[in-house]
Amino acid sequence: MASTASVEEIPVGWLVFDVESVVDATLLANVMHKGASPEEAMILETERALKKSGGESTFIAHTFHKPVAICVLSVGTDHVLRKITCLDAPQFRSHVMVDQFWRGVCAKPHAALVTFNGRGFDLPLLELAAFDQGLDISKYWPKRARFKPQYHLDLQEELSNYGASRLYGGLNMLAKRLGLPGKQGVKGDDVAALYEAGRIDRVSGYCICDTLDTYFVFLRFERLCGRIKPSQEEELRRDAVRVARESAQIYPGVSEYLEALPFYPGSSGQPAL
Repeated sequence: MASTASVEEIPVGWLVFDVESVVDATLLANVMHKGASPEEAMILETERALKKSGGESTFIAHTFHKPVAICVLSVGTDHVLRKITCLDAPQFRSHVMVDQFWRGVCAKPHAALVTFNGRGFDLPLLELAAFDQGLDISKYWPKRARFKPQYHLDLQEELSNYGASRLYGGLNMLAKRLGLPGKQGVKGDDVAALYEAGRIDRVSGYCICDTLDTYFVFLRFERLCGRIKPSQEEELRRDAVRVARESAQIYPGVSEYLEALPFYPGSSGQPAL
């Protein structure tokens, strides 16, 4: 273990999280394509997004999305991964997940948030979801202070020099540089189809894997900043594998992720150090 103190003695220092979402086609039709059916609105807006991006993306603005999976990792002030939680599993009801997320964040005002592009996507999405439900998230507002990683560490912002450069390849690229699995079969573009097919378990598994990748990238960032040493990173990785192995009994997708890790017991790979 990276720490000899009990879990109860170590407060939560960070909440690492990721969100998967799909477009609310009914809202999209009501706002952007009056008279069109939700299905027609999706086609029209996808075509518009493709044209606007010069053929590069069909992504529809987050303002028309709703969360369908939220994964949160509780990390102690000693950087040890304490718990993996998929909110409202296995029902994955959007309004319940949103309520649970904000209750958790507001209950731990001293815990910093850790995301990859959370400031650009995940948090604005969840803020609008809280707006829809009329939730009191007042204890969260101090975390919105920009350029203050002690409140919210957005790894994309930090590693792109706050947008001065494009972090092409995103989280998957960073994960691969560390020898992590990164994307395995499921990609962000697949979430909508999986959701429509009723495979929310696979969406949740994908969300967990992205969140674990975010945690491991976070550890390397902390090492860059001199807040942990190489030997600590190794030990923290081993602790994370132990916690993830326990979660694999509850959440689908974790086992496949672990088996692809180069530092997982029994793997033939070697850790990137």
